[in-house]
Amino acid sequence: MLRSRRGPVVDIGSGDGRIVIAAAKEGFTAVGYELNPWLVWYSRYRAWREGVQHLAKFYISDLWKVTFSQYSNVVIFGVPQMMPQLEKKLELELEDDARVIACRFPFPHWIPDQVTGEGIDTVWAYNMSTFRGSEKRP
Repeated sequence: MLRSRRGPVVDIGSGDGRIVIAAAKEGFTAVGYELNPWLVWYSRYRAWREGVQHLAKFYISDLWKVTFSQYSNVVIFGVPQMMPQLEKKLELELEDDARVIACRFPFPHWIPDQVTGEGIDTVWAYNMSTFRGSEKRP
């Protein structure tokens, strides 16, 4: 879902780092934010082992304390309970050219530009320009 996209990638809740590392292997500058320090350290090790440590960075941080305005591409593997609040946060912070990729759980009010997969493997892509070009939600 990031083919033909440019700009930095952020993975919110990056876990073991696989999304950030895959993006770095495709030439993106990629950053992962994760609360679990063990997973951050493991991700840094994996990035070094894969030879992409210069493009892949990982930080121990709470997603609610990070500003995402500098990212053009956002990936989130969230849980349903957090999606409404995260939707509002990203709507306020992201530029019009940003794309948000939601894995497994969609955002409750945004209409996706692209959907792929099915069941637990469903992924939704939201372009902020499309969203902002339509009527704002109440």
